[in-house]
Amino acid sequence: MTNDNQSCTEQFLALDKVVKQYGSGQSVQKVLRSVSLGVSRGECVALLGHSGSGKSTLLNIISGIDRADQGEVRIGSENITQMSETQRTLFRRKHIGFIYQSFNLIQTLSALENVLLPLQLNSVDNEEALSLAHAMLDRVGLLPRAEAFPDQLSGGEQQRIAIARAMVHSPSLVLADEHTGNLDADTGRRMLDLSNEIAAAIGQTIIMVTHSHIIADSADRVLELSDGEIIRDSYTNNAQTGASS
Repeated sequence: MTNDNQSCTEQFLALDKVVKQYGSGQSVQKVLRSVSLGVSRGECVALLGHSGSGKSTLLNIISGIDRADQGEVRIGSENITQMSETQRTLFRRKHIGFIYQSFNLIQTLSALENVLLPLQLNSVDNEEALSLAHAMLDRVGLLPRAEAFPDQLSGGEQQRIAIARAMVHSPSLVLADEHTGNLDADTGRRMLDLSNEIAAAIGQTIIMVTHSHIIADSADRVLELSDGEIIRDSYTNNAQTGASS
């Protein structure tokens, strides 16, 4: 999906000495310790680490859900650490897609209505929104199930809908938090391949949190966190195979 030589690609995401801590005084807990990181546009990056290592916090900082106590986060040309909460929300709505372990579909909405949500929140014209949603449902193989509700779908089908919803508005960044964790190994691998395939086709950057080294090795690049610090940053064979300067 990307080049293993960052000098040949455009840096899209940059973290500079990001610190996040909770509590105060003697009870303060440093979750991220001066994390610096650069990600090129179009990369698929896996975040590995044990529970409590800072993976989800890092994802929340990148998305602007949480704010760093120190340091900067830039996505494209935007410094999101200088934005207000409202500005971060609007930026996230337009430029970031989320895929969750628990799917997070709205149970009272059909598959089609779930996929339409990001488009409606971004005020996309109704006719165009329907066209985009139908096309994305077709791409994930669930257009015939457009009117089904989440409780009428299997786990794999629900995750397909979640992938479609996360990507339908063509966000430049997709954040996936253990998005194969509730699926069996075969289904999880198919969902991973599907999300990576769609992202590659439209040039999206993916950052995915996982506990699985097998899942991580399917990415272009693996970052491992321990105690709030990056202790590994390496490219996989996937990146080297597709590399070109």
